Parts: sequence; C-alpha cells; structure tokens
Amino acid sequence: MKKDETIEAEIVEEFDVSQAVVVTQKPVIAYTLLKQISNNVIAKIQSLDIDNLEANEDNLALIKRTRADLTKDFTELENQRKTVKDIVLNDYNIFEDDYKKLIANPFKDADAKLKNLSSVVDDEILSLKILGIKAHFNMMNDFNFVNFEDIGLKIIKSKSDKIIKLEIDGYLDNIATAISTIETLQNKERVLAKFQMHKDLNRAISDTNLEMQREEQIKAQNAERECVAAERKQQAEEQQRQREAESQQQADAVEVEAMETVKQFIPQTEKIKKDTIYETTFTVRGTMEQLGKLKQFMKEIGVR
Repeated sequence: MKKDETIEAEIVEEFDVSQAVVVTQKPVIAYTLLKQISNNVIAKIQSLDIDNLEANEDNLALIKRTRADLTKDFTELENQRKTVKDIVLNDYNIFEDDYKKLIANPFKDADAKLKNLSSVVDDEILSLKILGIKAHFNMMNDFNFVNFEDIGLKIIKSKSDKIIKLEIDGYLDNIATAISTIETLQNKERVLAKFQMHKDLNRAISDTNLEMQREEQIKAQNAERECVAAERKQQAEEQQRQREAESQQQADAVEVEAMETVKQFIPQTEKIKKDTIYETTFTVRGTMEQLGKLKQFMKEIGVR
C-alpha cells in the first residue's frame, strides 16, 4: 500500500456490541443451611475451649483427635463449594473458549499486524531523525576526540529536533570552554590528554595533580633508595679497606717475626759469607692469607 492511499473498510451490518454477550439466567445456588451449619461449627469450636487447652503430653492425643475431626468437617464443606464452583464455571468456560475464537483472536491478530506496521513506520521516522541530528553534530563538531555517542542524547520521536540540536550545541560549547581553560594551565598537555578521554575538566585536573604527586613521591623514594645504597656501598668499601689493612699489618708482623726467627738460627760468631746457604726449622702462626703471603715472600727472596 502506498503512503497516499487510505484504508477503507466496508461496514456489512450495524450492530450494538454492548448486547453481544448477555446472561439470560443467573445461576441458582442454594445455601440457606450455611448459616445454621456455621452456628453449629462455631458452637462446637467454642465448646472445645481451644484457647485454654494446655500444650502438654497428656493432651496431645486430644489435640490431634480434635484437629482431625474439624479437618474432616471442613474438607467435606470445601468439596461441596468446589463442586458448585465447577458447575457454575462450566458454562462460562465454554463461553470463554468460543469468545476467544470468535472475537478476541481476530481482534488481537489484527491489532498485532497494525502494531507491527506502525512500528515499521515509527522506526523509519526515528532513523531519519537520528541521521539528521548526526549530520548537525558532524557539521558543528570541530573536535576529533568527541564522538556523537559521548553526548548521551535521548532521542525519541516526540522530542523536537530543535531541542536536541540545542543540547548538541551546548555540549560542544562546553568542550570549547574547557579547552580554553586548559590552555591557561601550567601542565596543559597532561590535562588535555586526560580531558580527551572522559570530557570532564575537573576530573582531568584532579587526575593530573594526583599523577604528578605520585611521580614526585616515586622520585623521592628512588633518590632515598639510591642514597641509602650509596651509603651502604661506601661503608662496605671502608670495611673492606680496614680488613685489608689489618690483614696486611698481620702479614707484615708475621714476616718480621719470621725474619727475626731466621736470624736467631744464623751463627753470629763466624763471618757470614754472602752466598752461604743455611738450613733451619721454625714455626709461624697466622691466617691462611698471611701464610700465603709469607710463602710468596720467601719465594721472592729465594728461601726454600
């Protein structure tokens, strides 16, 4: 069907829908005895004096028997009520099935088809509306980091294009104002990078400040660690020098002691010839490092 065509329906026969379904005879339910039965039931319950019945082992059998008797009577009356309900509803259920087939289903089928057709048209209108609004956004947007979805517009068919376009213009104006403010800041590059992510100036400034504070803290921590490491290295080197000096002193003392010992065993009364070789035995004490240096010294001077 084309857009300019109209839907015409031929009315076959005029009818009054208000008289389509009528009840010609009300159901007759005889329950005149219910009042008398109710009085008997109430009197029976009162005679049991349930409120003053003690809950103990002696009364347990009486309690269960009384409850069973009451349940039996109530079940019988309930069954009668359900039977009456089934009889009364039987005719209605038959009518309701016919009503659904003859009336409700045709109406609902037609309504569903019309609703679907209406939805197709509404969706097409809304799609064209969104395309026009996006075109306006693309024309007005000078920022490559701003997307149409960032604005969070709620676009419905009943909302005028003018109002939506004003929302777009206002959003873009706020972006421009924020960028102008960022240009005046000391760390504008950092702030701008964060602003482009979430389009929130206050948050961008706050995040930048926190980030710079963390960086300064890290620098201070690194400098402190380096200072401590340098001090420890200096202390270790100083301790190593002290150990080496002490070791050298001990080696020198051993060397002197050894020389003195050697001299003791050399005859003093006779003239010592320069090339004369003497043999002697002596004991020295020292660390392995000191003894090693002594051995090396003796090799250097030719003592075996």
